Amino acid sequence: MGLRGQYVFSSAFLILGINLVIVCGVSFVVAYLSAKGYLLTGSLTLLFIMTAFVLIAIVSIASGLFATFSPNGSVTVVAIGLLLFSALQVLSSVQTSFRSVPFGSEHRKTRWALACIASICLVGLLSFLIWLNFFPAFFINGIGVTLMDQAVYAIVVFLFCLSSGLFLWQYSKIKSNVLYWYTLALALDAMGSFGLTLQVRFSDIVVWTGRLGLYIGTIYFLIALLSSRKHSGEV
Repeated sequence: MGLRGQYVFSSAFLILGINLVIVCGVSFVVAYLSAKGYLLTGSLTLLFIMTAFVLIAIVSIASGLFATFSPNGSVTVVAIGLLLFSALQVLSSVQTSFRSVPFGSEHRKTRWALACIASICLVGLLSFLIWLNFFPAFFINGIGVTLMDQAVYAIVVFLFCLSSGLFLWQYSKIKSNVLYWYTLALALDAMGSFGLTLQVRFSDIVVWTGRLGLYIGTIYFLIALLSSRKHSGEV
């Protein structure tokens, strides 16, 4: 088992604080930059990216709140949240790969607003269902993740690898700094997501390595979007 289940770092508000500062804070900045780019260009890639980061920012808050009283709730909301996030990343990578025609400018603000509202409502509904124990257990403290959690993360890791591969394919053709950092971010998310499936006790040292991968990946997403401001039109 090695370090699995050992060295638990789980103070009541530690995860909430880190999620608010790193995941939520950075994700909202990425969502803001993506939204500005979408309103300017009409790029569906940027709309999907914005939606993904609004969603994961709200998920990070929900996860931190659940962590204070329900380890299974925290694990469940992160697993399903990452599933939705990774699916949106695949949509953005497909959009980038096949260069679909951008939507017109007449309804961009409406689409932007609806995407934000849908993300917030979806996470709110998800959190409510988890609070009602609607889903099967994803995690049992002292035993580890369940088969349900492993199945969800298998899909998550696959989707992250798929989107990373598609962005890497684009990077190999145009050598864009934006795509370079975005590809690395998705690869780190894939590795970090796998690490989340290895915990035995809530917030043991092994799961923190997975979280670290996701945290660094979030920073890489920010670097990618900041790069896009210097090279508009690359995403």
